[in-house]
This record gives sequence, C-alpha cells and structure tokens, in this order.
Amino acid sequence: MKICYVNFRDRNSSHFISSMLFILFLCTELAFCGTEAEAIGVCYGRLGDNLPSPVEVAAMYTSNRIGKMRIYDADQETLKAFQNTGIEVTVGVPNEKLPNIASSQDIAKQWVIDNIQPHYPTTQIKYISVGNEILPDTPYTANLFPAMKNIYSALQSMDLQNQIKVSTTIPMSVLNKSYPPSAGTFSPKITPIMQSILNFLSQTKSPFMADVYPYFAYVSDPTDISLAYALFQRQTPNEVGYKNLFDASVDALIYAMEALGHSDIPIVVAESGWPSDGNANGGANITNAKIYNNNYIKHILSGQGTPKRPNQILEAFVFALFNEDLKPGDITEKHFGLFQPTKAEVYPVNFTG
Repeated sequence: MKICYVNFRDRNSSHFISSMLFILFLCTELAFCGTEAEAIGVCYGRLGDNLPSPVEVAAMYTSNRIGKMRIYDADQETLKAFQNTGIEVTVGVPNEKLPNIASSQDIAKQWVIDNIQPHYPTTQIKYISVGNEILPDTPYTANLFPAMKNIYSALQSMDLQNQIKVSTTIPMSVLNKSYPPSAGTFSPKITPIMQSILNFLSQTKSPFMADVYPYFAYVSDPTDISLAYALFQRQTPNEVGYKNLFDASVDALIYAMEALGHSDIPIVVAESGWPSDGNANGGANITNAKIYNNNYIKHILSGQGTPKRPNQILEAFVFALFNEDLKPGDITEKHFGLFQPTKAEVYPVNFTG
C-alpha cells in the first residue's frame, strides 16, 4: 500500500492548485491499491445442473464486492462475462489436458491462443493454475512441471509472462510433516518435483498456490484439534504460538519451502472453506460454516498475515460460490457454497471484512 505524506505549506502560494491535484492523484492511487490488495476471492465451481448463467454470476461478484474469481477451466462464456468488471481472474488448466500440453510446446501455445489471448486484458486474467491438486500420487504427476513450463513459454512468446503468472494448486497432502509448523517438510517422494516447481516459481516471480482446509484436519482428528482452533475462535496461542489452524497450516507450507531453499515465494490460498451440511455431527453445519468463512475473510483482510510472515498481505479465495449438486465424493462436497443455485445466500457473509 502506498503511503501519502502531505505538505500543506504551499496553501497560499501559486502551487496550491497543483499540490492539491497531486494529493488527489496520490489518494486515488492509495484507494485503488488498498482495494486491489484487500479484496477477497471466491472460487466459481460449476459442477451443478441448476446454476445461474455466467453473466448473472459476474453480476453477483460485482454486487457483493468480491474482487477475485477462480475458475477451474477456461470456459469461454465465463471469461467473456467477466470482461470489464475489474475482477481478477484465475484460470485453470484441467488435469486431463496436461499430458498433451506437457508433450508439445505447440499445443501449449495453441491453448493460450484459444483460451487466454481472446480475453486478456479485457478480462483481467492474473494467474493460470496448471492442474489442480494432482500431487503427490496421481496419473498426471509426471506431466505437471513440463506443462507449467510450456504454458509459461507460450505466454513468453506473446510477451505476457509478466502480466499473467503461471503456477499450480497443490493440496496439503504434499506435506510429510506439518506440526509444529516450523517442522514443515514436503513428502520425500515428491520433493524432487516440488524442488523443480519452486525453482520455477522463484525464477518467474510467481506465487505458490495451495488449498488449505482446517475443516478436513479437524474432522480427521477432533480429539487433538479443537473446534475453536479450527474456526479462528481460540483466544490465546497454543504451545507453539498459534491461535488458529489456518495460520499453522500456511506456515507449515512456508517452512517446507524454506527447507528447499526458498523463503521469498508468496503464497496464494487457492481454496479454503467449510461445508454447511452433510456431516452435522462432524461439524459440517450452517453455524460453523458461517463462523469459519466470516472469520477467515476477516482474518485475510486484516493484513496481519501469519506468525511466520506477519503483517504481509495474504491473497486468498473462499470455496465456493455455489452449492454444487453434481460434485463427486463425500456428501459434504456438495455443500461448500455461500449461495444456493437460486442466488439466495446459504448464510450471511461479509465479503469486505
């Protein structure tokens, strides 16, 4: 954020008007930078057969002052709907496309020509997430890093590599150890791949993107993890200095990156959220979802960062905009939405903290 230092000594001089115009310019810049840095993101999952049109969705983002949108593919109708909204967009390359993109620079370039070039910069595409949660053991693991490099080279050939950053989104399961956070390390079997990815992110000045879900940690170990700790409701730090599980999880990732020689890569929390139904006895209910997501947004927008990186802006997204009736997996997966497909809110959320 830019800080304005204003000197009014010229108030009675011929420079007063120019000084005031300069001040106005700086304050406009300040307001713009603050809005850009502090906006929360919301993931736009589309695994539903009853969802509003992309045009309606774009209007929901604008009316709710949601500043960032993540989509999991390059849906053309959606990218067109977000034109001229000023909303920052993260576009996904689906996992099943990685083998072809990894195998051919020409295929990677054609993907960018077909899916990015027609929309940028009218649609404010900020990141391309190549693959989603495909580590440590998936059929696409070997394709991930080559695909990232090829997408980057395609952007580079169009001189867009500094405007649109290339990353991938990983799950917390890449960690071999996460507690205490200072002992965070990556799983040995995927460390070589993670080293290559981190080297790439550092060289291209791109962020490390991760999905961070205190809910799943809590339901897997409710004996040792308190609900208050998972919901940002703990008032005093625990024995290792943390008041909430979210900060501890993020810092474990930061320490794991440091263990591989990278202390300067920013983190983007590509997903975090709490289900409102599907496992009421395990904490998946409207009350807890409302508490978590409102506290999560407030925490992100406070700018306080984490104990490892205090007072640093942390870019983050909530998962997800809608309840998705076609989402596979556990029943809770269908109930992470902040809104019903009718656009009615599941529970009140303050997107501006």
